[in-house]
Amino acid sequence: MKALFRDIVWKGWLLLATWLICAYNTGDQPHPPPTLVAWYKKADHLFHLPNPTDATDSLALAAYREVIALGGKNGAAADSLLFHAHLNTGILLDVQTSYASAIRSYLQAQRIKQQHPQWSDSLLYEVAQHTGSAYYHLNNFDSASYFLLQAEALAQRFTRIPERERLYNDLGVLYYENGNYLQSRNYFTQALAIINKKPAKDATWVVNIENNVAAASYKLGQYQQAIAIYKTIYSQKAFTSQIFLNMGLAYKAMGNYQQALGWFHRVNTNTLPRVFNELAHTHLLLQHPDSTDYYLKRFAQSNSPNKAAPNSTYTGMYHLYRGDWLIQQQQYDAALQSLQQAIIVFSGHFNNTNVRANPAQFTGTFTSYRLFDALFKKATTFETLYKTTHSEAHLQTALDTYNSAIALLRFIEKSYDTDEAKLFLKNNNQQVYQNAVTVCLQLHALHPNKGYAQQAFVMAERNKASVMYSGVTEKGFRKLPGIDAGLVQQERNIKYNLARLSIRSDQTQDSAALVTLANEKAGFEIQLAQVQHALQQNSLYYQLKYQETYPRPDSLQQYLGRQQAVISFYATGNTLNVFVITRSGFKQTRIDSFSTIQQAITHWLTALQNPESGRRFKGAPWGRQLYRQLVQPLQALTAGATEWTIIPDNILYYLPFESLPAEAGDEPQTLLETTEISYQFSSRFIIAQAARKQSASTVIQTLAFAPFAEAGKPFPHPEYTFMQQLPASAEEIAHLPGLAFTNQQATKEQFLHHLQQYPVVHLATHAIADTGNSAASFIAFYPQSPQPTQDALYLEELYGLNMEGTQLVIISACETGHGQLVNSEGVLSLTRGFAYAGCASMVNSLWKADDAATAAILHQFQLYLQKGFTKAKALRQAKLDYLHSNALYKTPNYWAHLILTGDNQPLVQAVTWFRWLLVTGAVVAVLSGMIYYIKRRKKST
Repeated sequence: MKALFRDIVWKGWLLLATWLICAYNTGDQPHPPPTLVAWYKKADHLFHLPNPTDATDSLALAAYREVIALGGKNGAAADSLLFHAHLNTGILLDVQTSYASAIRSYLQAQRIKQQHPQWSDSLLYEVAQHTGSAYYHLNNFDSASYFLLQAEALAQRFTRIPERERLYNDLGVLYYENGNYLQSRNYFTQALAIINKKPAKDATWVVNIENNVAAASYKLGQYQQAIAIYKTIYSQKAFTSQIFLNMGLAYKAMGNYQQALGWFHRVNTNTLPRVFNELAHTHLLLQHPDSTDYYLKRFAQSNSPNKAAPNSTYTGMYHLYRGDWLIQQQQYDAALQSLQQAIIVFSGHFNNTNVRANPAQFTGTFTSYRLFDALFKKATTFETLYKTTHSEAHLQTALDTYNSAIALLRFIEKSYDTDEAKLFLKNNNQQVYQNAVTVCLQLHALHPNKGYAQQAFVMAERNKASVMYSGVTEKGFRKLPGIDAGLVQQERNIKYNLARLSIRSDQTQDSAALVTLANEKAGFEIQLAQVQHALQQNSLYYQLKYQETYPRPDSLQQYLGRQQAVISFYATGNTLNVFVITRSGFKQTRIDSFSTIQQAITHWLTALQNPESGRRFKGAPWGRQLYRQLVQPLQALTAGATEWTIIPDNILYYLPFESLPAEAGDEPQTLLETTEISYQFSSRFIIAQAARKQSASTVIQTLAFAPFAEAGKPFPHPEYTFMQQLPASAEEIAHLPGLAFTNQQATKEQFLHHLQQYPVVHLATHAIADTGNSAASFIAFYPQSPQPTQDALYLEELYGLNMEGTQLVIISACETGHGQLVNSEGVLSLTRGFAYAGCASMVNSLWKADDAATAAILHQFQLYLQKGFTKAKALRQAKLDYLHSNALYKTPNYWAHLILTGDNQPLVQAVTWFRWLLVTGAVVAVLSGMIYYIKRRKKST
């Protein structure tokens, strides 16, 4: 794709060398000899001609080389001229596409500057920017990244450095190669904004960057937006062939293959021979093998000895597409050879031609997303070979290759700067994890005692809530010795501003305002990346950030009691895989026909969320099905364990298991009545929270809010304009030890002010869960302002809070556990936001339920917490109390909405009979001693 971005090599932006010498402090030096100065002036004149040609560039290059030859004989007297001579020589070689020679010139300029520390470091900006660009041309992405980020750091130090748009364009290209299309578009957008602010702007340069914006947009799935940009550029008759190619790529990504072919055929193949690759791939998708073969050969011919070699990335794409074509022809061995060549090209650090070998180390290297594509395709090919030959070696190699692809994917995910980019990456790459788990379990079936089932569990858990776990743990890394507190505060401020911009965007309809907000957001996201790169200069921080540790089943067992079981689900296609860990063992099973379970769960949830007063609960038929297909297998696997910690997946994130039948029959008990149930995001959180020190006290101090207890209120939100009264909410938080705010006192301002002073937070209020746009989800406080940001706590604001001292948040607000589902990451709910902020555990509501029932249950829950119950036991007992009360309605609709997620430790140290016995014994012993002492004294007198 690099021709997409690099067709323009513009040297005119460079400032005059004489200006540089005057502007930067280079110190007092002896004057260089007149002959050298004369040669330099000649070269400089030719270099800065308004309309240079190949001939004048050649003359300028020769003159600069004469300067360099003469300067070498005159020592330090010529260093300032030599610095610029080497820099400009590099630029001229860049124009000639002699990138390796250009790099040597740039590095020589860098060495001269390093010999003169009194010179301003701003001189290194141009060197670093051009060197990074040249390394990119050579597909040396590690070095390109190193120098471009160095240039970016210098641009931050020296804010008046000109022509920053070129650097941002180059960084956008680099992020594009890395698969971080969101950040790529951010940099392109900022480059365009810089150009558009100039009174005189280069139209060609504008078109080039707009083209790049469109390319990033179509990779983000915004096809119509990309095509609209391309059509605008085409109307200007600029970069015609390149636009034809890009239009074809966008239509191909949309699945409109005939339209794509039409655009590809308009491309000039002499200037863009890589279009042959895209023609071949499009015909492959259309099941036209002969045409695919024809165009692949046409690309190979463009790489003949008498022609200029194509960019190696395009050669890698040729091998990747050829591998696809050979697979379609069932020529699997040849396909693997071609895919291995693609892996070698895309890796840049790996050159083993053995098809069973894979790159293993990615930390510290810049990685191309195309490498993941090649590894994934290779792994699936080995799987296909196994199905054909039943050779177990092929299945093992498939697993090894999936492991390599996943390690690469995890590294790429960790290198991204925003959660939005990480979630986009994750949502589009679930298949590799699912395939790897499936292969592990196939090997487990062949070798039940070789640990493959345990490996499948670890593989699945690597994918569970990985973005949230990284965010939570990295907060802790910021406290390491040597971490600049100013950088941490700067990062916090940037995230706050990003959250506010997201909120404003969600509430804005004006298209011009949305563009302005998007540009502002792009600028802050670039600043965030810059801060995070600065943090990674701390070697311990970098090491901890990129290390990969995952709990195995045996390491989890030590944290479990005799009655406890961890149940982890992982969906692969139409199969639901179940992993159960108890103190005494590890078991695994698969439940087929997962699609029928999903349908039953959907109907069950509909019945739960739509109670009809005075009518029989309508979920019974679905409950019986779920008991047979889901509950009964779990009961068999848990072997009598009565305390379950469930790690859900897929639609199970929305399911309150305690609502399900625990037995067959017309009026069965529910799991609530037989089992204590809590939920976790992933097994890593179990271990992390077990290591978290929580001091149990004698009384729980609670910060509580009930803003709508007295009356409903108009609310300053464009869609949710009125918050109904919650009459039972005042009673819900009444008599709790701590600090409580009701009605007009229950403001967002008070919440933020007191948040870190209490171990428990109780919110009895309204919440809005937006399943289409998680950033629009919020918790409502008492309205005081016409601006919703003043009275609503939004999800992205939650991410930035510090709640590491909060042991429990109780959010009785409706739908706080609801939100957008991201595969294996979980539901992007308000509950997740509190966990991300550092809160140990959350009680939340899955749907809008009866206000009085919720208040009654949570009132009892608080009482049981005060008695020293674990959180799950306290919530279960509170629900059982409701079932045994004189409440009119007791079906699961009224109590199953409240669930516990996170740590299950008690908040109050329970007073057990053993402790009472010890205390009583001690008192008796003291009294006996006193009586004995008094009697002895009486006898002695």
